Amino acid sequence: MGGIYVGLTLMLTFNMVAGTGRFEVSILAFFNESGRIDGNECCSGSRDNDTCSPICPTFFTICLQHHSKVIPEFPSCTYGHAVTPAFNWSSYDNTATKNMFLIKIPFQFSWPETFSLVIDAWQDFHLNSSTEDLSKRILRDVVTDRLSPPSPWVKKRVKTPQVDLLYQYRVICDEFYYSNSCAQICRHRNDNFGHYVCDETGSKVCLPGWQGEFCQEAVCTEQCNNSSHGYCTRPFECRCFLGWTGEACDQCITNPGCVHGFCHKPWQCICRSGWGGAHCDIDLNFCSHHQPCKNGGTCLNDANRNFTCACSIGYTGQRCENEICYNSICQNGGKCQGTSENNATCVCPGGFYGQHCQHKKRSCKDLTCVNAGTCIEDDYSAHCLCVKGYEGKFCGSEVDECRSNPCKNGGTCFDDFNDFTCHCTENYMGKTCEITMDPCHGVTCFNGGRCLITVNFQAECACPRGFTGRRCETEVSFCDGVLCRNGGSCVDKGEDYRCVCLNGYYGNRCEYSSSVCTTNTCQNGGICKQYKNHTACICPSEFVGERCESSVIDLEEDFSGPFSPNSSVYLNWCSLLTCIMALFSLLIPV
Repeated sequence: MGGIYVGLTLMLTFNMVAGTGRFEVSILAFFNESGRIDGNECCSGSRDNDTCSPICPTFFTICLQHHSKVIPEFPSCTYGHAVTPAFNWSSYDNTATKNMFLIKIPFQFSWPETFSLVIDAWQDFHLNSSTEDLSKRILRDVVTDRLSPPSPWVKKRVKTPQVDLLYQYRVICDEFYYSNSCAQICRHRNDNFGHYVCDETGSKVCLPGWQGEFCQEAVCTEQCNNSSHGYCTRPFECRCFLGWTGEACDQCITNPGCVHGFCHKPWQCICRSGWGGAHCDIDLNFCSHHQPCKNGGTCLNDANRNFTCACSIGYTGQRCENEICYNSICQNGGKCQGTSENNATCVCPGGFYGQHCQHKKRSCKDLTCVNAGTCIEDDYSAHCLCVKGYEGKFCGSEVDECRSNPCKNGGTCFDDFNDFTCHCTENYMGKTCEITMDPCHGVTCFNGGRCLITVNFQAECACPRGFTGRRCETEVSFCDGVLCRNGGSCVDKGEDYRCVCLNGYYGNRCEYSSSVCTTNTCQNGGICKQYKNHTACICPSEFVGERCESSVIDLEEDFSGPFSPNSSVYLNWCSLLTCIMALFSLLIPV
């Protein structure tokens, strides 16, 4: 058998210092249909009718060294080297391909950007991986290049009359290492020890709301910073020191119990105009504001208890509310009883009543009731009890039932004796026009609203989307109550809203940051690298795409012929191995 389509990633290790990363080489395809080595000799050393045996066990050596224009036959491999196991095509199976040659070249020094890469393919008929006999070399390819990590895959094809080789290489920094030399260490974090991500050079970039060398200092609100009376432990908040309050902590707190006072510093109680006392609770103008003294008493403002009353003769009490006996307090022969401590009481003679016996008692002899009214006497007087439909002191006036406006919904009231009649407007009926024949009659709903009749037979406007109010008169903004996070702004789209996010954020409310690596950022084993305003995925050799979501399906050149699934070589290979092995080889098609 002359060749096989393979996908290999090669690794070798060495130890130095400073930066840390890895150089990767992935052999995508190797074909030796003729079974020959360099110089057109057969791999097995025998031929039949100028045709070599197709069996040619092969292994590769990888040499990575400093940049050099001249490469000797046996290079120094200053950056490292590797020797792959030999693959004997006659015994090659699917198990042998699973990561057997997944080899990477880690380095622990500042990556110099320039390098030389030497790839040799060797015939290994005796399976001893010897590289001493140059006559056993099938192919050599030398690359002198400059790469800055993280670099994309660089593909290379080498074709001679005997063999065809396709491979690719790249250099990337290890996780948490940055810059062109992979020597800058930065590990993003968001905890008590710091709140930052790393930019492309590995410098710390504080997350929104944090500042300081390690982004551990929270950024307070602007008002809080200006007042100097507050502090914050979380971004964009303001927690006040003792004795201060307000959104910006710029308002002092008065002394407890201070009623009508203010302060310039905490715990003061400076009285406003017109107020006095230790707690500013004494009204210095109480007399003019409240006039508390009764029965002709004179009010005097008092700084200790608001006011005092100087009472007129015959009165006493805090507000001069109590009477005391004095000459002529009782009229019509009444006798006064009581002392200065108690209210005076007049004992009236027969036929008089009242606090000072000032009213003469009336009897039914002095009163004439009309319209069938009946005179009734009580302890002090007599009055007329009117029949239904009449009123007044002597029952001389007919009651006007329309006086209370009993007709509703614009109805007109007409007074009857002991009754009333309502003439209702259109669409209303009932004793007081309280029944609506069509509740929506005369009701206008604005902005496309529709009038509906409720279960209580009431008119109600059903508003279209975007309007509210009793008559759909008020336009609603879809941004009302919507908080777009992380500096995003809300845009009213007419029938919905949308948060316009700042660079680096996404989501319905801008709640997610696109510059933060998550477990789902990179697929298929890709490594997520986090920068200031974006993330980048470092993909395995078998996958490509921004999130390593696609398999390697396109090569830069057309590998028809021996690599095509329709070629005779491919069909012969399928006859020797299972179709599963053939499908596996197509994972990296040409």
